[in-house]
Amino acid sequence: MARKPRQARSVLSMARMLDAAEALFSEGGADSVTVEAVVTRSDSSVGNFYARFGDRDGLLEAMHERFIERMMVATKGAVEAAVRQKTLLGAIEVFVAHALAGVHMYRNSARFFVMHRSSDLTLRAQGVQANAGIGHAFTDIVMRYSQEIRHARPKIAADVAWRLVFAAMAQQVMFDNHEVSGTPMAERALVREVARCVTAYLKSTEA
Repeated sequence: MARKPRQARSVLSMARMLDAAEALFSEGGADSVTVEAVVTRSDSSVGNFYARFGDRDGLLEAMHERFIERMMVATKGAVEAAVRQKTLLGAIEVFVAHALAGVHMYRNSARFFVMHRSSDLTLRAQGVQANAGIGHAFTDIVMRYSQEIRHARPKIAADVAWRLVFAAMAQQVMFDNHEVSGTPMAERALVREVARCVTAYLKSTEA
């Protein structure tokens, strides 16, 4: 970003442009996210756009930054809800429910960066860092219930458990519900079954 706003009016103006960019992508894909289209949709000006973002790449960087910030906020809420649960299964189920809800809420942004900006090394590094942060939060939750874990190597198991949850999240980003297996599944059922699978793995003993 060329310049981060401080005044409330400027913050709202920038938010409108970011909202416009996300809506344009949702409607017409990456090619529809042009400077002119964003300015028109947000009822802003070209001068204001360039003052805030510098260019289209600056806009995309700002979109990515806001997306990550939102996911971090969602993760904080997931952690706070999960650690209040009495059992490992309950904690994982609550975390997965929050995680998938966050993915669905910000799916357009996630798909945009995965599909069209994954080769950008800066954005990719930010995404990797965010993934690791959410993964560490999940691992911390799991280790709170270490008395229930029967796996011989709990920390490795917790890491693998996160990879399984992350796979479920990535699946929801890239595919519509019915596209995964040919049979749609209610989100509540998916959350429950993913949580059961992950919990069963953590509670299993190695042969």
